[in-house]
Amino acid sequence: MAEKPVIADLDSNGSDETVGQDEAEIALNGMHMLLNNGFDEAQALFERYKNESALMHAGYSFVYFMQALMSFEEERIDEAVKVLQETEKACNTDSGIFKSLRKKLRSKKKKESEQQVSVEERIQRQVVVADSLLYQSILVMTSQDIAGYMKGGWHLRRAWKIYEKLHKEVISLQEKQAKLKHSRSKNSLPQNRVNATQEGAYDDNENELPEEVLSRLLGAVNFGFGTFQLCISMVPPKILKLIEFLGFEGDRVAGLAALDHTSRSKDMKAPLATLGLLWYHTVLRPFFALDGANDCSAGTEDAEQIIDSKEREFEHSSLFLFFRGRICKLRRKSDEAMTMYSQALEAAAGQREIELMCQYEIGWCNLMKLNYSECLNNFKRLKDETKWSKCYYTYLMGVCLGAMGDLLAAEETLKKVPGLLKKKNHQIEAFVSRRAEKIKKMVLTQEYCRLLTLELVFLWHALPTCTPTELQPYLNVCDMQTDIKSFHLKCLLEGSVFKELGEEELAIQCLEEAIARHQGMKDDHHIAAFANYELASIYIKKPETVAKAKSLLQYIKDTYKDYDFENRLTVRINNALRKLKENELSA
Repeated sequence: MAEKPVIADLDSNGSDETVGQDEAEIALNGMHMLLNNGFDEAQALFERYKNESALMHAGYSFVYFMQALMSFEEERIDEAVKVLQETEKACNTDSGIFKSLRKKLRSKKKKESEQQVSVEERIQRQVVVADSLLYQSILVMTSQDIAGYMKGGWHLRRAWKIYEKLHKEVISLQEKQAKLKHSRSKNSLPQNRVNATQEGAYDDNENELPEEVLSRLLGAVNFGFGTFQLCISMVPPKILKLIEFLGFEGDRVAGLAALDHTSRSKDMKAPLATLGLLWYHTVLRPFFALDGANDCSAGTEDAEQIIDSKEREFEHSSLFLFFRGRICKLRRKSDEAMTMYSQALEAAAGQREIELMCQYEIGWCNLMKLNYSECLNNFKRLKDETKWSKCYYTYLMGVCLGAMGDLLAAEETLKKVPGLLKKKNHQIEAFVSRRAEKIKKMVLTQEYCRLLTLELVFLWHALPTCTPTELQPYLNVCDMQTDIKSFHLKCLLEGSVFKELGEEELAIQCLEEAIARHQGMKDDHHIAAFANYELASIYIKKPETVAKAKSLLQYIKDTYKDYDFENRLTVRINNALRKLKENELSA
């Protein structure tokens, strides 16, 4: 792709061909490039000026962070952490770095730009430092081990202290500015500078900061402030004690409000705040059942409003097409979702991380439709091209091959899974490795492989996004099972499907049978925990059985420990208990 004409090159004499643009505008344009399928162009722009501006260095490191977060590849994560540490170090120094870009890209208001550098630059650098710490914490926490959570928690604490201080400072400056405007209006003395440092929003040299600068700085602070609040509100319950020990807690409402403010601001992170909100509404809300286990589409209206409001800015953005696909999927429109993902894949040509994200979603749409041959192709590409969890994608390929009836190829593929395990504390890899080890000791059947594909659909909380027509074949898969050793899993899946179809009496019978059949078993402890949760999600719907639902949720927390996907289920349980408590208080 050719670089988009956002800024012009400086000629050999260093003359200014970007009159009217300062570094904040250029950084924002760089972020627009990033979201409009211009990863390479954005990276080139930020790299070109990274040593001349804190904002441009921040944009440069964010490109690495975003690529690492989308790919989840260990090498990408390590590289991004290193670049973020460089940004943090550069913005912490007082060596005079980051001065030349202002001189090269100065607007017509030359004097004013020079006067504003004191407070604006200091606050901006501190925001960049806090953002770098926040991004590092997110990346190191992806390891999902205690060491990662501890290190990430320490970074979060440092970031939070900076955000908290800056948030108060910028709000204070805005309040001073409001008082000054009121005073000037009252006295009709526009040039009155009496008691200026006490009454107005001024920097250390008594130079007034324009309202638009303060507004942009608040947007910059609010991005990290809001992301931080959301991250903390979503951490696994086991880590909450650590979070509380470090001295902070997450406020989801405050976090969303802060991100919404940033998304409407002129700060370079406005597009990123928009992405963060879309991710929350279309991924986090349904996955963690934040609106209850029985409502997966609650966030789609909010997400659609956000996309529509930004349509002109990001009309052909592959990421926005991707989120439109998520909206369709959550609304049980799988064919439309496939179309959107395919369009996003085409628009993302050459952007490997986004291409693989789309391939993953297309593969899952095919898996949910039980189109095993189609999803096999998607998962094979993911296994070949991504460095994230070849173990997981090999398992997906194995069960799909078995579901198609190619049992010999399935067995050979699944044998490789345990050997690809990188980290035992990686919950997904640990789970599929145990499943593969178990398969080695049994006679593999097509029916059982099909049951294992349904187990994945269930564990990824995708059943609520299926239509009744799509759910019916799942019951047929359950009916095919003849091996009594798999009946506990069969009954869990059958009960969950009946629940989605509204057949609640049948659902309760199957779920209770799943719990009974699991008694005395030494493995698959997640089956009983999830079966109890599904029962609670049925009881929670009716006032007369709400108390029973609450009791069951608490029972799961107190009884089941160290089972597969414990973190994700406990987050859902805590959200359900919180909603019940809120309902009790408002009654």
